[in-house]
This record gives sequence, structure tokens and C-alpha cells, in this order.
Amino acid sequence: MKNAVETIKNHRTYRHFKSTPLPAADVQTIIDCARQAPSWMNGQHYAIINITSPELRRKITELQPANPQIGTCGTYLIFVADLHRADLCSRAAGGSYSAAGEPDSLITAVTDTALAAQNAVIAAESLGYATCYTGGIRNIAVELVDLLKLPKNTFPIVGLCIGEPDIEMKLKPRLPEQVVYAENVYPADTVISDGLLHYEQTMTEFGEAREKLPYREKFARYYSNTYAPNNIPLMKQQGWLTQTTGDSE
Repeated sequence: MKNAVETIKNHRTYRHFKSTPLPAADVQTIIDCARQAPSWMNGQHYAIINITSPELRRKITELQPANPQIGTCGTYLIFVADLHRADLCSRAAGGSYSAAGEPDSLITAVTDTALAAQNAVIAAESLGYATCYTGGIRNIAVELVDLLKLPKNTFPIVGLCIGEPDIEMKLKPRLPEQVVYAENVYPADTVISDGLLHYEQTMTEFGEAREKLPYREKFARYYSNTYAPNNIPLMKQQGWLTQTTGDSE
């Protein structure tokens, strides 16, 4: 078993897995570690759903053709932002639950969910497994709410493939430190822009096969379009983002 620092510094994403199920004890260790993640007010505002049904796994894989690794990895977990338990707490203690639809509640739940998911990644990789997040599940959130029988005040945030890798992956370069780390104040645009240019050249030389566009152009295109347009009405249907500051004044 690798130590935490070694595990984190050697993280890489794998998309090709051997179809070997994880031992139950290892799955339990990963879940135990995920559940030890810090959370706001110890609310643990997430749910973790292990997709053990072959039929359900097949359906999700078919809905995500760009992520076939969902169907081949040893274990597939879905991390769900969850305020449903907070609702049950509110009912039991006579609360109004009026803040649940505010944007900050969404930030709280997504943060808790992401921290738990990353704990799971570190645990899995420490045990020698490969991992791959599948954020694309948000594009099929409408279907997942139905397939996973998600109650109101929940929303699927990210999936996590875990298993034995079928091919080796190179360690991907990261953005220059000065682009993402600063002391006391946010870094200047000139520092960031210079770093982005340098990183684009670095990633072009790295030659990742699935990257079809230069780094900056990739994000220019992505953030020029609207993805998963059904998610805002779905989130409101699920109880999220139903209030803004203006609504409550």
C-alpha cells in the first residue's frame, strides 16, 4: 500500500480497465475512507451509490457512449449531492428548511460530495487500483434521477470508475504553479496568461491522444456553449436553486 503523498503525486486517469471485480474488503475500505472526508457542519451532504447490478451498469454505459469504461471497470460508484437527509432532520426537529433552495446550499452539498469522492480516489489508488472520474453523468442527470430513484433534494454529481488498469498511462503535466497558487492576492492576468501559453505548449508536446484541440481553444469552445440544458429545470424540480437573494427579500 502506498502512502498518501506518494499516491496523490502519482495520480493519473485510466480509461481502460480489466473487468475484474474488486474484493468486497477493498470496496469497503474505499467507502470507509470516502465517509471520513470533512464536511460542512458534519452534515456529510452526499450519498454514494455502488452500481452492482449488471443491467443498471449496462443502461448507464449505453447512456454515456463517450465513457465506455463505466461498463468495464471493476467497481463503479456514483456520488450524489444530498440534502434529503437535511430535509428529514428538519422535519424531525420542526425546522422550516427554507434555506435548502439557496445557491449556497448547492455549493455546500457539491463541496462535501467532491471531498468524499476524492477521498475514495486516494484510497483506491493507495490500494493499487486505477481510477477515472466520469463527470459526464451530469449530462444524463434526468435519466439517473429515475434509474437511481433519487429523491427530491439530491443530484448526481460525478461517477468514479475503479479497477485494474489494462494499459499504462503517463503522468500528465499540471499547470505551472504560479497559475494556480499565490500568496495573499489572486495572481495577475499577465502571470496567468503567460502560464497558460506555456502550458498549452507543454500539453501539445505531451501529445495526449484524446486531446484534439490546443489547451486554450478547448476551453474557449467548451464555455461558448450550453451543455446539459435540462439540468437547471431538473435541479429546480429536485429542490435546488429555487431561491435567490432577491426571492427571499
